[in-house]
Amino acid sequence: MKWFTVLTVFIFLVGCTSPKVFLTTERLADKERAQLISKLTDKGFNVKQTVGVHIPEEFSDVVVATNLANESPGFFERLEELLQQQGLAPVTYQKFYQQKHYYKGRHIGLYIRGKEPRMKLPPVLRGHEKTCNEQRLILEFDKNMKLSIYIENEEITSYRGSYQSILPSTIHAKFSDFKNSVTLELSQISVETYAGMKTADKIVVTKSDQEILPVGCKFTIIHY
Repeated sequence: MKWFTVLTVFIFLVGCTSPKVFLTTERLADKERAQLISKLTDKGFNVKQTVGVHIPEEFSDVVVATNLANESPGFFERLEELLQQQGLAPVTYQKFYQQKHYYKGRHIGLYIRGKEPRMKLPPVLRGHEKTCNEQRLILEFDKNMKLSIYIENEEITSYRGSYQSILPSTIHAKFSDFKNSVTLELSQISVETYAGMKTADKIVVTKSDQEILPVGCKFTIIHY
């Protein structure tokens, strides 16, 4: 019984000390991302996908970020070999302390930028009340990967968060007041207006557990 208890504690400690690979991707196809996560997991890497983390413009296409004291040659050699097998660009390293890009202990950040076209988001869209639980909503994006939802009642209620563009049409948003993230899909449609047929951007909520942003809630802006 003693040995069993000691062994259990040992396994628990080993599991707790296993370094996490925080994976941040942009413009990487769903199939490529899923395949990469599968390969990393199969090789024993503990992978956690991030939401709302932006890859800095100065980063190359494949970056491993660590804290200044993290030195694990064998770990990084295995990681580099796997990434090379996936046909990704050579790895460059960043060691620093900086907000969301700081990783404690032996945890690391893995940043991969794919080749899909960049997402172009409209700054402001208006919600369609019938699809959004009869709420009058405004969805707003800014250049710093932040977004806001405004509910127009007698008083305006706002919810703010950050977003990450996974693909040219897919957005993962994390609001500070929501427990879980929300997934949005961007597309372009043609709509009939008093000035004839016009192009409009449409964003639809495809994954959500929030009444404020129900699945199917639709936002549009028409380009005149």
